[in-house]
Amino acid sequence: MEVHAHSHTTRKKWTHYLWEFLMLFLAVFCGFLAENQREHMIEHQREKKYMNSLIIDLKKDTADIKSVISYCITKFQGMDTLTQLLNKDILSNDEEKELYYLNSRYAKTVLFMIFNERTIKQLLSSGNLRLVEKQETSDCIMGYYGYLDNVTKQEKVCDEMSKRLIFSAEDIFDNSASKKKMKADSSFYRDIREEKMKLITKDKNVLRKYSQMILTVQGMWENYIRMLFLTKKGGEDLLFFLENEYK
Repeated sequence: MEVHAHSHTTRKKWTHYLWEFLMLFLAVFCGFLAENQREHMIEHQREKKYMNSLIIDLKKDTADIKSVISYCITKFQGMDTLTQLLNKDILSNDEEKELYYLNSRYAKTVLFMIFNERTIKQLLSSGNLRLVEKQETSDCIMGYYGYLDNVTKQEKVCDEMSKRLIFSAEDIFDNSASKKKMKADSSFYRDIREEKMKLITKDKNVLRKYSQMILTVQGMWENYIRMLFLTKKGGEDLLFFLENEYK
């Protein structure tokens, strides 16, 4: 019978196994750190992309809001002239024509600010507002866009009051005369005062009641103008903050 000798491998020390465990742990841990860093870089790039888009929206808003404020101030001043004329004791033919012009130009028209909320809606609906690392930045953004809700509510009030004003004017102004003129000539607002347009009534009580209603509407628009100025300042401040924060 042959006897075979069995080779024995040298038993590894426990320190060897510990070293292998440490090497494996370091490899996994470093891989985790690398992946985490990669995700952080991607999220930072996405954050910067969103902020650049937000800056574009704000630039357009601050430019548009100047035009809307200018329109609202002109409207407010035109309504001032309209109320003064309505409260005159005696109206000449030319002043009757002027009333038609002022009422059509300033009392019947409205223009509201349309804000660019494309980016902020994407951030909120997708939950990507969490990409904004600094709490201060997130607070500034939400503070500005949160204020827009108040502006929108005031717009609804102004719109509703303006509609009531139009209905009230039907007792004073002949809409059929205005429509004929508008069909005949596109430059209606420019030369309506040249037409033979008479008021339906010159009753001072009716005219003064209408002028009081205009004053009420003016108060609503005055508040809207004030809110637009505050929003414009807030938008400019946020724009300055973001441009400096994200270079």
